[in-house]
Amino acid sequence: MTDLYALLEDLPKFDSFVTVDEQIAAARRLAAEYPEGVQLLELGPSTSGEQIYCLKVGEGRFNAFVHGFPNSEEPYGGNLVGELARLLAANPSLSRDLDYTWYLVMCSDPDGARRNEAFQRGPMTPLNFSLNYYRTPHSITPDACFPFRYGPLDLNAPTAETRAMMSLLDRVPMTFLSGLHMMKWGGISYMVPHACPELYPGLQEAARRFGVFLRKRPGTMLAPGIMHAAYLQPARNWVRHWAAGNRNLEPISGCDLYEYVQVINPNAFMLIPECCLWYDPRMLDDRPSGANLGDALSYADAVTDAAEAFVLDLWREATPHLAVDTPWRVMVAEKMAARIEQHTNVSNPPFEFERRVRERPISVAEKIGIEGHDDIYRMFDLGGMYKVLEEEHMATGQAALAKLRDRARERLIEYDAFLHRNYDVVNTPIRSLVGMGIGALIEGARYAKTLER
Repeated sequence: MTDLYALLEDLPKFDSFVTVDEQIAAARRLAAEYPEGVQLLELGPSTSGEQIYCLKVGEGRFNAFVHGFPNSEEPYGGNLVGELARLLAANPSLSRDLDYTWYLVMCSDPDGARRNEAFQRGPMTPLNFSLNYYRTPHSITPDACFPFRYGPLDLNAPTAETRAMMSLLDRVPMTFLSGLHMMKWGGISYMVPHACPELYPGLQEAARRFGVFLRKRPGTMLAPGIMHAAYLQPARNWVRHWAAGNRNLEPISGCDLYEYVQVINPNAFMLIPECCLWYDPRMLDDRPSGANLGDALSYADAVTDAAEAFVLDLWREATPHLAVDTPWRVMVAEKMAARIEQHTNVSNPPFEFERRVRERPISVAEKIGIEGHDDIYRMFDLGGMYKVLEEEHMATGQAALAKLRDRARERLIEYDAFLHRNYDVVNTPIRSLVGMGIGALIEGARYAKTLER
């Protein structure tokens, strides 16, 4: 077998995340450099009319589909997919060993990704991320709008980006899938749809090779750094709640990529190497913290509740003045509606813990992971609200909106100052994320072949 990690020693050091234009240019260069091994496919236009490209690499018996930017503010997929495509094209022996045809989409949501590029170019700080925050609303996120029909659900409203992916997925049965999601705080959580213990050592080794620590987090952990991902099946979650009599359910527009492909190939396997942008070195400290899980969760809940109340107040004050349907306004309106309606979350179900679990003592690593998560995440929705007000003020010049925008920015700066007073915020090197991710995807693809019948 080809020594994968020897090949990955040549990965470049990245100064920034690649933009959509840089991704397209790199894909074209690769196809021109390896005309016999790489094809650049056009899958179809985005909502705004921008072409979505896919690199086809190799000619194996099995098929793999990987796409970057499953959420538009999660940028490492562009870097990773470009390097994975080059690795496979430049090393045909590796492609032959894997026996896959790879379909690699650097960015499945170019419209949304472009709205975050001021962060991708740097500086890569939580404040810059928040001041330029855009996350495509869940109702129109391409990865969440695949058609699904079962029981009371009859969903068939794919976005243009979803249809572009379907143009490939409907004609090529996939064995292995990945959407390159990112969290913002921690190390690595490999997200899988079911227990797969044969895969765990390979995934953990990929993290070790690139110095990415296995994330310690409460929830549905299957092994260190390995987590069952309930969000891979939102439509099935919806149906289960509905069958149990719950009618106050989160509205969904479709199913997830994994659910959709399983209709064609029930044996398909999905792996998400869900890495993080930032961490605190104390997240490697396994000494007792003196707190229990319930203490940390209560702190996190209080932080989030207060931040959400502040954003909701801004939204209510701003609403009478809003006149322009900017993408940020649509994004925040959906979030505010979800908070007001208090729907049961089926697309990313929250964890629930019994009292005896909440009383469990936790380590320093767990405490910093849980509390820091909400201390940093509260910045992002506020950043989205800031963008609503900024874009609206630029369009209309209303003084009332300028005042609200300044309040949002001042609170963001307060949050950022608190974060840096209480945490040592460290960027995970992009090269480490890319190398770890490539190693994990190849391990996942090897495992997926064993599930085929």
